Amino acid sequence: MKNTKTFREVAEVMQAAHAHTLKPKTRRDNAATYALHIYPTFGHRRINAITTMDIEAWLAAQRSAVKPRPKNAPEDAPDEHYSQSSIRTRYVALSSVFKYALQLRLISSDPCGPVRIPKVQHHELTFLTPEQVAAVVEHFADTPPDGLIILTAAYTGLRAGELEGLRIRDVNLFARSPFIHVQRQAQYSPREGWQYITPKSAKSIRKVPLNRTLAERLREHIAQHPHRNDPDAMLWPGRRRGGHGKTRGALDYSVQFNHDNLYRKHFLPALAVLGIPAVRWHDLRHFYASACAAAGIPIERAAKYMGHEDIATMYKHYLHLFNDSHTDDMDRLDAVAVRPVWLTRKGDNAQDLALSR
Repeated sequence: MKNTKTFREVAEVMQAAHAHTLKPKTRRDNAATYALHIYPTFGHRRINAITTMDIEAWLAAQRSAVKPRPKNAPEDAPDEHYSQSSIRTRYVALSSVFKYALQLRLISSDPCGPVRIPKVQHHELTFLTPEQVAAVVEHFADTPPDGLIILTAAYTGLRAGELEGLRIRDVNLFARSPFIHVQRQAQYSPREGWQYITPKSAKSIRKVPLNRTLAERLREHIAQHPHRNDPDAMLWPGRRRGGHGKTRGALDYSVQFNHDNLYRKHFLPALAVLGIPAVRWHDLRHFYASACAAAGIPIERAAKYMGHEDIATMYKHYLHLFNDSHTDDMDRLDAVAVRPVWLTRKGDNAQDLALSR
């Protein structure tokens, strides 16, 4: 029987089959990628009629495509192209459909096989200094807990969704070594609102130790928390919509905390006032990696604290920060190398052995 399945039909069957393995945001992002960037070219075509040359032409078009101009952009603003990272993400989505079709024997070969995967140029990571972090935290001394939220992000390395998903019971200040138990993340969808789901990966469920200063600040925060006796209460307050004057954007512990609101309306303006170059919120996570390196924490342990599924991620991004001196190891080898092996034999009399030689 002749295969008449279109690319879109196969893609939608694949997405439905794999939906239970993906986070809601990942499913939404994948659906948007197909709808906006892949279906217009391949959606209507029979999947077994798409060739490697078709895919190469599509990739070339992706590289030359220009992003839609924002409504408030000046008329003389230069055209902006999509990043290599974005193009690679689209290609991976495209390729996954052909791999799925090959498994179902809808095609005899994968047209993506000969295609060179788009390379992603990794830009230099941005790291704030401890002094800059301290200055930002101090800037919010009169508007708690904004400064404490930033301090927590910087000295735990929690992802934004993990920080948003914290509950009072997740902060264990009574253990011998205080820690935050990361066991959920919050995600917002315009259609579904806030959802609370498992973290990014199995290793993202973790216990992140707290330094003394942060533990004490968190203790003070929880002591004044209006719902401190409710273990399931949200740790951070959100901000109310509307209002006038001092009541506009007032903190409310019954409203979900949104890091993007804090970042855009408070964090970035604070950086400008302090003369610190603008950084992303995610750069606070990079700061944590650099702080661990400066403190002499082994890279494997830092990876555990940061919840990386694969240690290779730490090596790729942060290895240059960590002490890679092999002096101690080589000193131990020297101690073995300069000592004759016969001296280390258990039960041997070194003097008798020397005379016998």
